[in-house]
Amino acid sequence: MMTELRLKSALAAAFFLSAGGAAQAETYELNAVSFRDFTGTVDIKTTSGDEVDIAIRQGKTYAPVILKEEDGVLVVTGEKWKEDDADDCCNRRITRTFKPREGRELTTGAPVDEGFFADYPTIEVLMPYEGDVEFIDARIRLAMERLAGALNLDACYVYGETGDLEEAAIGVVHGSRLVMGNVKGGLEIDVSGDADVRAGDAAMVDVDIAGPGDVVLGDIEGMLDVSIAGSGLVRAAHMDGPVTARIAGSGALAVKGGRADRLRAFIDGSGGVFFRGAAVQPDLTLYGSAEVHLDSAEGRIARHGGGTIYVGGVKLED
Repeated sequence: MMTELRLKSALAAAFFLSAGGAAQAETYELNAVSFRDFTGTVDIKTTSGDEVDIAIRQGKTYAPVILKEEDGVLVVTGEKWKEDDADDCCNRRITRTFKPREGRELTTGAPVDEGFFADYPTIEVLMPYEGDVEFIDARIRLAMERLAGALNLDACYVYGETGDLEEAAIGVVHGSRLVMGNVKGGLEIDVSGDADVRAGDAAMVDVDIAGPGDVVLGDIEGMLDVSIAGSGLVRAAHMDGPVTARIAGSGALAVKGGRADRLRAFIDGSGGVFFRGAAVQPDLTLYGSAEVHLDSAEGRIARHGGGTIYVGGVKLED
């Protein structure tokens, strides 16, 4: 939630970046910034101060950028995507159609189109460490330092990285590649299509994948809730807390170790859950060729439907 802010400048109306291409800078006394319909490069650095310094530099092609205060938030608005005038692309963010991808390996190399971003503006932001950042309907190359606030990323495309965060709600689509630091509080990840998200440790994580996307997580000390429609893959280094997995298709959840207290899985298709740790009172509903692999199980295993279950490498009989 954006904190109530005060605009240092008396300028309440929007200002437009001049077409000359030179960088322009403004200073505001606030700690929250919202980017909307923006295409370009965003570089955010955090300070111990209480002001936001923002500088905008045009790319090869002039693109209007508007700065305006709305309800105490500095709003940075670019041009709406011309190809989506009648249909905002982010309204199509989650679909239930997908093309399976073989191997489920995280993409390597640099998928970002440098030539594309060279045509659009670059925005450099210095802002308070205890602040909030929001992106709505954006195509961005992002670099952001650690933030003791919230990151809300509701974007059609993002390529880049962030430092540690207090909490985050991440929505990315096909082609996105995002690397994040640790998240102290809750972390929500929404992936559509062939997109990859890497995150560090977190307290509570909710992941929703539609398609062949990949999510890699560190240690989770709280709760993990995973929903996959397609061939998506969620991997976690360690888990301590309740785990719920809902999988339709060939997707999978893999956890390297820890304790799932308790574990629930609902799988329809050829997907699977692989938990290299102790699962407490597993409640498993399996259809098709679904599989669940557990290192160990504590308490009674509730089994519904078919599928295959292994505990300690031993297949349980129906």
